[in-house]
Amino acid sequence: MMGGGATHYLTDAWIVLLISLTLFLIPNENPFRGRVICRPPPGTKLVRSKRLLSHEVVMKKTPWDVLFILGGGYAIAYGCKESGLSAALGDSFSFLEGQNKVVIALVISILVAALTEVTSNTASTTLLMPVLSTMSQSIKLNPLFLMITGTISASLAFCLPSATGPNALVFSFKQITVVDMVRTGVVMNLVSVLVVVLGVSSWTSSILGITSDFPEWANL
Repeated sequence: MMGGGATHYLTDAWIVLLISLTLFLIPNENPFRGRVICRPPPGTKLVRSKRLLSHEVVMKKTPWDVLFILGGGYAIAYGCKESGLSAALGDSFSFLEGQNKVVIALVISILVAALTEVTSNTASTTLLMPVLSTMSQSIKLNPLFLMITGTISASLAFCLPSATGPNALVFSFKQITVVDMVRTGVVMNLVSVLVVVLGVSSWTSSILGITSDFPEWANL
């Protein structure tokens, strides 16, 4: 319990930081060698052991370009949410009210697939879930239908290195170019969008029981 009555909890980031900092402290050899029980071989001088991780290794081996690409995506998503842009975007789709749910799913899938190419999948869903929630109230459609469509479409990240972590890692090896990724990714995106639209327009109601009718609980 901290001052002011606010309770603070440790997150996953604290665990990662603690483990990482510990690597800077743990020696990579027996620290008692030559002091208590173990003695250095004759003619050798006792040398201070190195640590498992050093600053030089971190600066050289860390893929900073990948970190900036993914971190930038999270920053964009957080900024859009806090600035109110997410809510404004949701209200701007009111023109879709009364349209067929297949058309709405197609529009959402294309927009999300395009957005997830410049931000990470997690950042895209973080940004778009409030947008789709507001959008469902504007067009009077079940928000679960919109969110399922958007969540699945956020995984259609095939064109750019910034789209998702695996893309960025592959691109960091410098064996392929952005043009190579776009040439293949565009075809995969188009096919995947059609599959997503066909799927959510059929099994969301037949399997999950989610209809396109606007539920009462969505007004809360």
